[in-house]
This record gives sequence, structure tokens and C-alpha cells, in this order.
Amino acid sequence: MSVVESEDGVPTAVARQLQVIAFAMAAGLALMAGLVLWANHNAAGAVPSAAQVKSVNALTAIMMAVSLAFIVGSELAWRSLLLKSPRPLSGRVQTAFIVRLACREGAGLLGLTVAYIAAVSGVLRIYPAYWVNLAPFGLFLVFLATHWPAEDRLAAEARDVLGENPSFLKK
Repeated sequence: MSVVESEDGVPTAVARQLQVIAFAMAAGLALMAGLVLWANHNAAGAVPSAAQVKSVNALTAIMMAVSLAFIVGSELAWRSLLLKSPRPLSGRVQTAFIVRLACREGAGLLGLTVAYIAAVSGVLRIYPAYWVNLAPFGLFLVFLATHWPAEDRLAAEARDVLGENPSFLKK
């Protein structure tokens, strides 16, 4: 089946492409999470300065605000791209899902970066509350678990945004 408009909604090829992209993004973030764990392990005995703790604290607050904006923005972009694009449905779903996933990956990467900075400086060992920086990564994994790009799931999510029975998407 081609990647152009189809009566059935989202072609198998589009869903498979999105699965590969989603897996690659998750694998990249998982590798970064491993790096955070490794850095935290290697920081045994490191005593962070007050300035380092203050810096990690500020970065954590910024990360939380930016991650929230990215996650909310991902849903707004998803809806906007599905509703306003003149492209065929399969192309709109593909573009919208990639943008949605990339925004959420950005939030996860930002959180993991701040966690890495906290780990390297020893802040993460002394103040375990800064593990909260891994929350956007966890939210990314939960998002993938609940929105894995399968044909039927993508079509159902598009249907939720576009209305129950658009003329180009069978129920």
C-alpha cells in the first residue's frame, strides 16, 4: 500500500516508519539515561560546591518549565497539523506524530542533560530529589507505551481530532 491517502486511514508502511523512529528516539534517550547512571556512579565521593547545587537547582526549575511547555506544545502541534494541513491524511498523521514525538523527546533530553550535570557534579548523590530530572524521560516512555504508532491506534487518534467520521477515514 502506498503512503498516499487511503480509504482505510493510515497505511502499514507509515505506521512501521513511525515505529522505527519512535524506537530510535527511545533508544537514544535510554543511552543518555545510562550515561547519567554511569556518571552518578563515578561521582562517588564528590562533594558539590554551593554554587553547583544552586546551578543544578536553577537548571531543574528551568527544565520543568520548558519540559511542560514542550509536552503541552506537542499536543497542540499534533492537533494543529492534523486539522490545518492540506496534505493527505497519512502524510498529516506522519508529520504530526513525528513533531509530537520530537517535542517530547526534547523534553526528555533536556531533563537527562540536567540530570547528567547533577550527576557529574555530585549533586545527584547528595540530594536525591534531583532524580526528578528524569521525569520527562519517564513521561516519554509512558507516552510511547500508550501511543505506540500502530495503524489502528494512529487512525483512532486522528479520528479523535478530526471528528468521528471524516469522509476520508473509514470508521
